[in-house]
Amino acid sequence: MTGQENEMRHMHFSVKLGSLTLIGILLGIFALPEEGSTHGTMVVPPSRVHECRFNGNPENHQDPACRAAVARGGTQPMYDWNGVRQGNADRQHEALIPDGQQCSGGNPTFRGLDLLRSDWRTTPIAPDANGQFEFVYNATAPHATKDMIFYVTPQGYDPTEPIRWGELEEFCRLGQVPLVTIPGGGRGYRMQCKLPQRTGKHVIFHIWQRSDSPEAFYSCNDVEFKGGIVQGNFREIGKVTAMEDLPAGTTITFRLFQQPTGDVEQIRLVLDEGEGGRALWPFLLAQKVNADSQFIRIGTLTADGRIEPTRTPNGNRVFTKASQPQSFAIDKEVPSDGPDGNPDGGPDDNPDGGPDGGPDGNDPPTHMTYPEGIGNYQPGTVVKGTNGKLYQCRPFPFSGWCNQAPLYYAPGTGLAWEQAWRLAR
Repeated sequence: MTGQENEMRHMHFSVKLGSLTLIGILLGIFALPEEGSTHGTMVVPPSRVHECRFNGNPENHQDPACRAAVARGGTQPMYDWNGVRQGNADRQHEALIPDGQQCSGGNPTFRGLDLLRSDWRTTPIAPDANGQFEFVYNATAPHATKDMIFYVTPQGYDPTEPIRWGELEEFCRLGQVPLVTIPGGGRGYRMQCKLPQRTGKHVIFHIWQRSDSPEAFYSCNDVEFKGGIVQGNFREIGKVTAMEDLPAGTTITFRLFQQPTGDVEQIRLVLDEGEGGRALWPFLLAQKVNADSQFIRIGTLTADGRIEPTRTPNGNRVFTKASQPQSFAIDKEVPSDGPDGNPDGGPDDNPDGGPDGGPDGNDPPTHMTYPEGIGNYQPGTVVKGTNGKLYQCRPFPFSGWCNQAPLYYAPGTGLAWEQAWRLAR
């Protein structure tokens, strides 16, 4: 059984256990708590395992470092991304975790995360005007907290050398941290810490020690200290993910939400011919949002603290200057009729009907309302999303994600819904 099939089996089992509460966009995945199982990880900046799980396909990863991690430890650890843990840590972290094994938490299941490589993807970070940075932890199964501890590697850190306890600098320690709504609408912890003086690429090593159990969770977060401060007191709430090219004429709508008022802004971009490449349209959307939004900037941090759009694939991050919890969605509406009469404006994937369409290969087949039937979706299954639009489950190997956690893969509303679904009309 593959890691993806195992994840599908767990999801199907959890649906049978009871009703799931569906919420919209989230920075991570909802999972029913299991004894001794997954409970969370850092999402701002994203942990190493979170990047490998959600910024690519674990079954055929295109990122060299993540592909090597899978080769070392298999795909299953990527599906168990929020379980880097020691069950009986009880604050004895240094005794339990040898040098060079911090990223796996000394857990051999996750040994691929300890690989000594210079190409782990990094997230640019910089403090605000007060020297603070807001770390965000997605708690898929929240627990009471005794310690939240943050370490950083020394200046001159060499990623091809093992991380050593004696060289790590503790720069922030928090006790009981309240469970709050995190950017994106899920539950977790938002933690303000004063960033240490560093430049260049580093690892921030984080420990979450429970107070209601000896269990502790660990994460390595690959970052790049940009220097200076973030201009305008912006803080990160997510990123723009582009899974595929889009046809000319597609309308992209950036929607900003704020609790409890709902929609705050809607900014639209219509793609012209030649603008639909997966590395280009996020760049154009970032330019548009940055010009029109009162609250949001999209891009990557520059050395002087500006947020500038980038053409680096999946490199555009979303920042807000609002103090209230905010989340966002990016809706895409392809042209209603392409040159061949196919709804997506491209070649008909199945001109003879079947799972890609009705008798003429153009009209979607009879559909159910999501999440009805979750656990049994197949490639080509069409469902009606909670936003009223029709979505079609992608072909293998992406089809397995159609049956996964709704808070991440709900068609049209989950943070990474495009990994599993595409618009059916």
